[in-house]
Amino acid sequence: MQTLSALITSAQKQQFQDDGYCIVSGLFSESEIAEIEAFFEEFKLNGLKVYDGLSYEETDITQRQLRAMHPHRCSKKAQDWLLNPHVGEVLAELLGRPALGVQTMYYFKPPGGKGQGMHQDNFYLLAKPATCIAAWTAIDGADIDNGCLWVVPGSHRSPILCPEEGGEKWMSYGDTHITKFPREQKPVPVLVPRGSTMFFDGNLIHGSGPNRTKDRYRRTFIGHYVDEASEQVAKGYHPVLNMAGEVVSTIEAATGGGPCGDGWMGGVH
Repeated sequence: MQTLSALITSAQKQQFQDDGYCIVSGLFSESEIAEIEAFFEEFKLNGLKVYDGLSYEETDITQRQLRAMHPHRCSKKAQDWLLNPHVGEVLAELLGRPALGVQTMYYFKPPGGKGQGMHQDNFYLLAKPATCIAAWTAIDGADIDNGCLWVVPGSHRSPILCPEEGGEKWMSYGDTHITKFPREQKPVPVLVPRGSTMFFDGNLIHGSGPNRTKDRYRRTFIGHYVDEASEQVAKGYHPVLNMAGEVVSTIEAATGGGPCGDGWMGGVH
């Protein structure tokens, strides 16, 4: 019988299977969380051309949306955070096989920042045959006031919900690709303490609320992963790395809109 990793409990694994998400603490030390925080604060302070061309996006200046995309491609430190062995151990437990890293993001979400519309990550990543999985690590404690995630428990068991009409407008940050949200689906808030990591399935419906505080950020470091048996992931998520940091060349670059058809811009998120 396979032994459950000491880093995740049977109850946490069961919650992931039942609800599509779970929260695991202690995967990053407090010193590592402080290092991540300091790295991106320096990056933001120094502007757009810091760390070998890495830049943050001010995607909506009126709402002060700030994020860094794929920092692991430019920074060895960020790559190490993506490939954190404790995170990898939990991912292997949840996926049933070793994980491969495909994306990193860092969200600053300052006071007054708006939320993100309801969506499913694998609409963009196009991972196949299994879906992707996110590891969402809170640099600031996430609560309702500063804009935590809202999820629909159990929605990971449903397929990708396709938009009702085409158009690039649905792909921009802050919008939702679920253009007709099912009325029977009831999102719930997920509060994540500083330093804890929320794992969630790529088909889980989720979004986030606005940051209504006057003086608190909601900063988050996020890694996206697929399992080693994956056959494809969208082109924008290549190169694919194993947990040793080596490029994996056996996974194809998916094209088109995946299950929603070629008219959709899957993979650009």
